[in-house]
Amino acid sequence: MKKITTLLLLTVVSILFIGCSDGTKRNADFLPLLKINISDDIKGDAELVEVIQTSEKAMNEFSDNIEKLVIDGKDILTKKDEEQTLMDGLKAGKLMVQFVSNSTQMAKLIEEFDTYKSTKKEQGILNDSQLKALEEVGMAFNKRMNEINEKYKNYFDK
Repeated sequence: MKKITTLLLLTVVSILFIGCSDGTKRNADFLPLLKINISDDIKGDAELVEVIQTSEKAMNEFSDNIEKLVIDGKDILTKKDEEQTLMDGLKAGKLMVQFVSNSTQMAKLIEEFDTYKSTKKEQGILNDSQLKALEEVGMAFNKRMNEINEKYKNYFDK
């Protein structure tokens, strides 16, 4: 009876740990998280700081999604069309749906970014510090895309 109680207790504790964790551990082989510096000049602009932080989060999520797609899809993407089976096609479809679904924050980022920039330009209140901060976001995105391209340029040749 004591063994059953101990086993039951361990099962309940395990379920609690699994249930309370978010289950989305980041792959250690992915590129390191991108960090966009927020200069002291713009820290008082809460709206811009939020746009930058949202951009940073979305870029990291987008980057991880691309890397996951490349890794999970390697076996499918390296096959010639005539070698692919129905299951390969279904797996490719599933990967693409997951990628699109998980990348919606990137679309939101682009919209917020453009809205912020357009609104500030129309109001004539986009100063040099704000403009520089917005340029840094764009440069960070380009840098990350270059890093992904560099990391995976020979991946499918292996």
